[in-house]
Formats: sequence, structure tokens, C-alpha cells
Amino acid sequence: MSAREEPGKTADLRSDCGAGCDEALDRLFEYIDSELVEHDADRVRAHLAECRGCLEEFDVEAVVKRIVRRSCQEAAPAELRLRIHERLVSLRVRGDTV
Repeated sequence: MSAREEPGKTADLRSDCGAGCDEALDRLFEYIDSELVEHDADRVRAHLAECRGCLEEFDVEAVVKRIVRRSCQEAAPAELRLRIHERLVSLRVRGDTV
């Protein structure tokens, strides 16, 4: 799903320049994740330099990605991991499927 199709997003992000917005927004997540070949990344980068609406969308998505990355680095508390492990062992001994 592209950034412009997500629920709750501004309906028309193309108000600033229009021409390259479709491509830039369709490729935004690949650009953020550094998954584009150099030529495509250059095109998205150039568009972001010229289009305030797409740049704002990029900024929001980049912040969300950093927050998710930071949140995913937290380890579960030892007690929780132990309870889960004990439950899995108990299910396995009883022959239940997990």
C-alpha cells in the first residue's frame, strides 16, 4: 500500500507539483528502506527536494519507522519469557498443538 492510499492520509498530496508525486509516493517506503537502485533513488530524492507535500509525507514515515525500530529493540521481561516457555513446554508434553 502506498503512502497516499493509507487511511487517514491527506487526500491530495499532489498540490505542490503534481507530476512526480504518484511515483514518489508509490516508491516512498522503498526509498526510506534504501531498496531502490541509484537512478530511482535519485528521482525520488529530487522530487522530495521540490515537493513540500511529499517531503512532509516522507518526514512522517521516516519518524514512524524510527519509532517502530526503537520499540522493536526492547526485550520481553524475563518473567514473561519464562511463563511463555513453561506454557509451550506444558502444551508440548500434553500433545496439544501450539
